[in-house]
Amino acid sequence: MKNRARTHEPVRLTKRSVDAAKPEDKEYILWDIDISGFGLKVMPSGHKSYILKYRVGGGRGGEPRKPTLGVYGKVTSDSARRIAQDWL
Repeated sequence: MKNRARTHEPVRLTKRSVDAAKPEDKEYILWDIDISGFGLKVMPSGHKSYILKYRVGGGRGGEPRKPTLGVYGKVTSDSARRIAQDWL
């Protein structure tokens, strides 16, 4: 079984919610409530990056992808949201 990142209660990813996301002993993903598959990955080191989880080929049979859209601090939550919407 793969080592899956923990998840927290979904929130709207904004500057405030991303700033409030604190590192834990294991990595976790904070999912956005507005865009399905858009999230913030928080590492134990404190590194934060925006991700988008989707499948190529559609449905459950499609190949899963989870690319990084940008690193927090270099990309704002609004910019990452626009990138996610463009990809979808």
